[in-house]
Amino acid sequence: MKKLLLTEGLIACFFLALFLGFFGKFLSRGQGEWDRGTGKSGQQCSDGLTVYSGVLQEKFSPLDYQTKGEENVFAMCFSNLLSRDSEGRRNNKPVDAAWGSEDKQLAHISVSEDAWKDISVVTIRLNHEAETPLGKKVDAKDLLFNIYLRCSITANDTAPFGGVRILGQEEYVYGAKDIEGRKKELQGMLKNPSDELKQLLREEIVEQELQQEWEWVKGLYEDVSYDFISEKYTEAKDLFAYYYSYQTKYSSKNRTEQQVFSDILEQYGWDYTRLSKVTNENYTEKASRLALSVLLKEQGNDTVPQISGVCKKDDMTVEVQIAGGKENADKFCDMWLLPLEEYGDGSLFDGVTRFGFRKGEADAVLEKSYQKFSGTGAFYSVSMGKKHIVLRRNPGCFVKKAEVEKVYVLRREYEKPQEMVEDMLQGEADIIMAQDSAELDKLLASNGTGASYSIRKVMIETSQLENCFLYRTSYVNAPSLPKELTEYKTLFQNIGQVKINE
Repeated sequence: MKKLLLTEGLIACFFLALFLGFFGKFLSRGQGEWDRGTGKSGQQCSDGLTVYSGVLQEKFSPLDYQTKGEENVFAMCFSNLLSRDSEGRRNNKPVDAAWGSEDKQLAHISVSEDAWKDISVVTIRLNHEAETPLGKKVDAKDLLFNIYLRCSITANDTAPFGGVRILGQEEYVYGAKDIEGRKKELQGMLKNPSDELKQLLREEIVEQELQQEWEWVKGLYEDVSYDFISEKYTEAKDLFAYYYSYQTKYSSKNRTEQQVFSDILEQYGWDYTRLSKVTNENYTEKASRLALSVLLKEQGNDTVPQISGVCKKDDMTVEVQIAGGKENADKFCDMWLLPLEEYGDGSLFDGVTRFGFRKGEADAVLEKSYQKFSGTGAFYSVSMGKKHIVLRRNPGCFVKKAEVEKVYVLRREYEKPQEMVEDMLQGEADIIMAQDSAELDKLLASNGTGASYSIRKVMIETSQLENCFLYRTSYVNAPSLPKELTEYKTLFQNIGQVKINE
């Protein structure tokens, strides 16, 4: 709450500083910045394509994402179970169809509906040619790993599979058939937590949240737009103490940054409800998940080790019973497949009661999924930097081996079309997702900057704001770009086939 009130109190100063910052940035741009670049200023990007896929969060993964730009990154590194035509309709071949040499779908899918029971049976058979960068073929174990993982990560939180429920899903997550009884048990644990649970609440909620807020506060002092803050709070530790100290009379004077952080952490201890009063965030769901993880470790508490609606049919095929009609099958199957070998633990998989991770500890897999992107797509990540995500060609891609060795995904947010055009003229980007506008067209028509003949625009049939992309004509081979792009047939699904001009 302190953070909210202070932010509102400083908002006028912020906009003034922001205006001055933009004005100074505008004045600093000389005519020379509009001269055409002679090549990429970053030599490390000269051996592949540099692309802007759209807005990216600091942390994102196939298990936790928000933007189209992030989905575009996944399209380069992973394969989705769901195949769509240009209008978004599922076009996976049925399970009993033979796999042809030109069949590039990750999965064949069949759906049958029992309207009387209001359930549908989804049968998924994986492509036996799909392979990870390490040369491991995916199979039914990977499917089971993904299904159980998604159910476990989203316990007590946002529903997985687009809100579609698997029969027996909740009973598995809570490890009990009496779900309401188990929820009451968790509430009791949180009212009087054990030492083990207190430690988890402290480390996984209080300390993590304070650490994130500490980084946020430090970031303000690194941004010239917020210089006015230092007039009242000389150092970041002073502002952090004002924001987050639970003791109103606490002073950061004569204390180091580490001492201030430790002092404030001790003020909360494991009590996340205290922290909620300061941050105005609700941590109850996460606390319940931690309590559940402690409960399920105790022998005899987990009486439902399997999801009743999930069944392995053979080495490549899994059958899943979901609630609702056939229309729910698309929502369920719309998932990026994370290989067990890359993200799970094979020693913790038996396909009966263990599925590649310890039950109640699936968040460890989620954390790993933020750190690397490695599936059955055309590329896999080798570096997750602040300025670029560096992708390397997957030698075993079952669709088709990529034409370029590397793709550099830009991590930045363009505030105006002019910045996009500048980057392309200077060779800082080869392909940029953009929003079409009259301003953009005017910039691209300029002969003085060279944009009229060095940059081309391609429109996309989509409801997304970013409805076109730009490419550098001197570097990107135009004939290799995919044709007839839509919201469901994207450039990034086929980025591996884009060539560089020799």
